[in-house]
Amino acid sequence: MKTTYAFAVVGLLATTACTPPTESTDISDEAAANAVAEDNGANDNTDQSADSAAEKQSSESKPAEVADTSHSPSKADADSKTAECKIKSHPADTEFKGECEFIPSGGGSFSVVRSSGEAFVDGITEFVLQLDTKTIAGFSARSDDGELNYLGSAEKSTVDAACWDAENYTVCAY
Repeated sequence: MKTTYAFAVVGLLATTACTPPTESTDISDEAAANAVAEDNGANDNTDQSADSAAEKQSSESKPAEVADTSHSPSKADADSKTAECKIKSHPADTEFKGECEFIPSGGGSFSVVRSSGEAFVDGITEFVLQLDTKTIAGFSARSDDGELNYLGSAEKSTVDAACWDAENYTVCAY
């Protein structure tokens, strides 16, 4: 008896698969095509409303701020503070002592610029120390033409904790 049902089911499936489509199938295909077209129209409306929402949001947004690349002390970071700097140039054996802006950049890293915007020594307008460890920092200097040059590493002084010694410069900020 089970065999008879199996043959009947297989036969029914084979007949259905081999029967040419009828008009009702064509109508359902048309209905499906129309549904897809209507759905695409709905998606267009969704896209349009998303576009208008994006336009509304951008019109409500504040204008983009332009990054300050002037490096002038008057535009220093809000966290900057006036300090006393002592900068010594070893090759030229020149020294600067005076007021500067100390600009922290996180994790103990910092830069210093003269409050007047002038060069410290050797045409250097800014010294930048990026701490690698508590006692070693990457050391860079910005020349008066605005170019930032990596000078190597600096070590925290064992004599004065406010100072960093590099091959050609010592930078202290109090």
